[in-house]
Amino acid sequence: MCSIEKKKVELGKLQETMVLPLWGRFLESKKSDPLVYDPKAIEIINNMDYDFSKIENKLTEYEALAWAVRSKIMDLAIENFIKKHPKAVIVNIGAGLDTSFERVDNGKITWYDLDLPDAIEFRKNFIDETDSRVYISKSVFDYTWFEDIKTIDDNILFIASGVLMFFEEEELKQLFSKMASKFPNGEIFFDTLSDEGLKYANDMMLKAGMQESMIQWGINSASEITKWNNKIEVVDEFSYYERIPRKKEWSDSVVEIMNMCDEMKSASFYHLKFK
Repeated sequence: MCSIEKKKVELGKLQETMVLPLWGRFLESKKSDPLVYDPKAIEIINNMDYDFSKIENKLTEYEALAWAVRSKIMDLAIENFIKKHPKAVIVNIGAGLDTSFERVDNGKITWYDLDLPDAIEFRKNFIDETDSRVYISKSVFDYTWFEDIKTIDDNILFIASGVLMFFEEEELKQLFSKMASKFPNGEIFFDTLSDEGLKYANDMMLKAGMQESMIQWGINSASEITKWNNKIEVVDEFSYYERIPRKKEWSDSVVEIMNMCDEMKSASFYHLKFK
């Protein structure tokens, strides 16, 4: 029997961060009652030539679960948007190795995966581009990607999962303002960290050996973003684990951290709309 040759990972330091959430979804999917089941993550991990030991040995149960929670919340946000806009355009900012499309596609949406050229090239090794799933190989700050978004028949949702906190606030101010002008009535859903949460997250990155991929941006309230541009309004905001029922198989220490995170609002999800 012939064995399948694994694909070797060759990424820059920033793009290495895409492996972390993939690993979290992989671990969660192997459980008997997963919070999110991601067979594509299992497939990718099984076909990737990458040393996962530095992640597996250093990161805690809580940290792996946090990525699964993020995927669950993002999926729910996308699904709710698609229910209202069945032919929506979804733009996945900083797609990395995200596999949300496989879990939420209704057969009518148009999906764009946006990321840096080397990340998209790596992504193509594992996930195929199709007519309804288009890749854009550009920086999010190369605003020519706006023109790569073709006809918007219904409405448009931008998602950014574990991405925006890696950028400087001034860069994000410009990005949001330009998006608000270009895509009126569009919406964006993303996760972010508070000032205190940023410190903890950077400690986690250091433990994973990714000291060159430190997080830059923290913010304590969605209302702060509305001050960037008067075309931005808040639809919803909630703390990271607020809408996740605790499972009995989770350890007491994990649940304690989750509760503390929510009490301190160290991480949150924001849903904004462009007027």
